[in-house]
Amino acid sequence: MRGWEEGRWKWGDLGVNEGLTGDEGTESMLGVLKGRLEEFGGLKEGRDSVVWSGKADPVSSFSVALCYDFFLRDRTPHGSQVKYHEAFEFLWKSEVPFKVKAFGWRLFRYRLPIIDLLLRRGMAIPADSLNCILCGNCEENLKHFFFSCGVAKRVWSEVAVWVGKEEKFEEACKANFLDWFHFFRAKKVKQGKEGMIWLACVWTFWTLRNGVRFRKDKWSVNDIVWSIKLLAWKWMFCGNITHPNFSFYEFVMDPVFFLT
Repeated sequence: MRGWEEGRWKWGDLGVNEGLTGDEGTESMLGVLKGRLEEFGGLKEGRDSVVWSGKADPVSSFSVALCYDFFLRDRTPHGSQVKYHEAFEFLWKSEVPFKVKAFGWRLFRYRLPIIDLLLRRGMAIPADSLNCILCGNCEENLKHFFFSCGVAKRVWSEVAVWVGKEEKFEEACKANFLDWFHFFRAKKVKQGKEGMIWLACVWTFWTLRNGVRFRKDKWSVNDIVWSIKLLAWKWMFCGNITHPNFSFYEFVMDPVFFLT
């Protein structure tokens, strides 16, 4: 690669394999490239620095929002929008703890360490630990555990009755989320609270699952439903609070009122 000679950088073979330099065309192109590099000579004003080049406005500095926009600008597919893509946007705007949003994203992306996924990754799991912890009737997988299992459906049904929602079961994850989201949006609940009850349900299912698998916790459908109600009440105090003083009992009596 040569080096500095008489105050200027002299380029060598530029790392090109010797077997290629004998070709007349390659020699010519290398000569042109070396000439241009030597003419450039480098920048001598000040020290090198890292510059954010993804901004549209040269005056603005780096921000996470600009980085996110830059990423989407190059990677959002052309043509019609991906089905259920809006679920991700609604999820990240939900007023719940960040760890729950991250959990929801992993759930949407099928990235939770659920049994069938662990088996596909080659993990050895005892035969007596393969089945769903709720019903015990089939091998645990994401769709079954959260939405198709008979016990899960009973829980969803009781929560639907609690909030006044039609007992409709979408078994696809993002479709299920959007069904609940648009129900609460139609009820004109506060922005950011539309997906809160759904997230409380799936988060409770997951923490229950881990408790049963790793600590042999006991459970009942009634316990699960009341855990969801308690968690939703706690999350009411995340983000913008419109009803600062209300009890758990009041919230359970009329959840939609306090969500608006």
